[in-house]
Amino acid sequence: MSKIGKKILFVLLLIFFCSTAEAIKGPIIINTDVLSGSWKAIRLKNLPKDAVVALEIKSDGEIMVVLVGYSDYQSFPNTSRPLFLGRVEKKLSFSVSIPETGHYYVILDNRTGQRKRAITVTAAAARGEMDQISAANAILRIFEQQLHQIFIFNPFPLGVERCDTSKAFADRLGIIICAGYVQQLYNHIRDRQKAQNALGFSIFHELGRILLAQWNHPAAARKATADEFATVLMIMLKQAEKLSANAENFAQNPFVSETLMQVLKDDRHPLTVQRAKRISAWLKDPRIVLKWQTFLVPHMQTALLKRLQQYPTAWTDLPIIEKELALRALKIYQPGSSKSSIQSTSEI
Repeated sequence: MSKIGKKILFVLLLIFFCSTAEAIKGPIIINTDVLSGSWKAIRLKNLPKDAVVALEIKSDGEIMVVLVGYSDYQSFPNTSRPLFLGRVEKKLSFSVSIPETGHYYVILDNRTGQRKRAITVTAAAARGEMDQISAANAILRIFEQQLHQIFIFNPFPLGVERCDTSKAFADRLGIIICAGYVQQLYNHIRDRQKAQNALGFSIFHELGRILLAQWNHPAAARKATADEFATVLMIMLKQAEKLSANAENFAQNPFVSETLMQVLKDDRHPLTVQRAKRISAWLKDPRIVLKWQTFLVPHMQTALLKRLQQYPTAWTDLPIIEKELALRALKIYQPGSSKSSIQSTSEI
């Protein structure tokens, strides 16, 4: 579950926060190894002037990353003006604006390293404002597919539209993000990462609200229940650090929350100070995820339950999982319902 949505959300949020407000092409994900004492380059072809390139580099150890144009690539390591130069220990994310049309190169430099490095590069380039929403919707479709690999739920609309800028989400079934909401977040928070964190929680809050309703939770309509469930989902999907930063930001800056609420006329997005403090308290509760397992396990895919049975996490409730798997093995009901059949699920 640690991989679910991480690259997807990285690119989705980046779509709206590029300085040119243009659309993302990609993402392209490349896995490669760089031997000790050597370097390797990844070419980004035909990037237009003023495009924004977003990169996420993950490595199993320290390595240098350089982003250069063609001439500096030809003369590497004697580069005169790299667009970016940085050191990666585990993960590094950054974006740059392209000064001239042409080919550009991501250089993974392990010349001083003592060991081979295993590296994953996620790259996306922004161009064409008219494609922005379609690019975001493509990313959200992948995110939805990943969610279906974890949970059993009825499909619902999930996407982005150019709706009223005074709203966060469109007022109809599903999760329809208003593109103007994203810009409002950035305009008032004035920090890209903090705005990304706020948008991420908004998406999980809406996801939690819909799943609670689908799964007939008795308190599905309560805002606090959706907040708690969103917190649980984000912890399970290893998004707790971003959630904590988001809660802390709104708790410490009440004027930002108040201003956004006035602009958006929305009492769910963004967080109030009280809700932010409540989320921070939940994040410090080591049993917060565990106590939700009785409700969640019947709605988890069989492949995931088997994986959790074999590799339990800190919040895994093995007796509940084993009971659920035993019931499914008997085929006395379909997961997540009271019907008398069971469906096979894809491996994740």
